Amino acid sequence: MTRSPRASDLLLVHGAWHGGWCWERVAPLLTAAGRRVVTPTLSGLDGTPGRFGLSHHVDDILAHAENLGTITLVGHSYAGFPACAAASRLGERIDHLVLLDAFLPVDGEKLLDHAPHLIDRYANAMAADPDWRIPPLPAAQFGISPADQAWVDMRLRGQPAQSYFECIRLKSPLSACRRTYVRCSQAPGELLARSVSRARNDGWNYLQLDAPHDAMISHPQALADLLLDM
Repeated sequence: MTRSPRASDLLLVHGAWHGGWCWERVAPLLTAAGRRVVTPTLSGLDGTPGRFGLSHHVDDILAHAENLGTITLVGHSYAGFPACAAASRLGERIDHLVLLDAFLPVDGEKLLDHAPHLIDRYANAMAADPDWRIPPLPAAQFGISPADQAWVDMRLRGQPAQSYFECIRLKSPLSACRRTYVRCSQAPGELLARSVSRARNDGWNYLQLDAPHDAMISHPQALADLLLDM
C-alpha cells in the first residue's frame, strides 16, 4: 500500500562536522507522532580515518534508504549536496525533499563554489595532506546556547575536505518530488544566498523558521512541528 505523505519515513541527514547525534532532541518528537525516523552519521564523521568525499555520503544516504518506505529526506547545511544527489537517484521513493538551512546545488557544482574564498586555502591544506579534515567551527557560530556549547563542541568532528571539492552529479530533475526549503532566519545568510535565491525562483516551497542554524538542537519542538505539518 502506498503511504500517505504524512506517514512517510523521515531520513534526517546532518551537516558538516556533525553526526546523527544532532537530531536526538527532534527524533523522539517525531517518533511520538508515529513517524519512523532514521538519523545516520555520514562516513568520516564518526572519527573513522581516511579520505571520504561527497559520493561516499550519497552512498550512505542510499544505503539507509534501502530499508525505508516512502521517504521525506531532510538535509541540513552541507547535507543539501548529498541529499539532492540521493533524491535524484531514488525517484518515486522520495515523497518530499526538505533542505534545512542548506546548500541547494546544481549539477556539476561543488560546495566550495558557494565559498570561493576558501578554495585556495583548503586546496593547499589537501596538497600537504590528502586526508586533511576541515576543523569544526565553534558551536557558538551555529547559534547554540551557552548551556549547550560544550556538549556540541565535544561531539563535532573534522569534515573530510574532499566532500567540499567533489562535484555533484544529479541523475534526474529534483522537480519530480515535493520540495521545501526552510531558512533559519536567525542565522547569517551570506553563504546560503545563492541557494535561497534558487529555491525561491525554482518552484520550491519556501518557509522561514525563527531559529539559528542548528535548529534541531536549539528549537527541536518548532522544527518537529514544522516537519510534521508538511
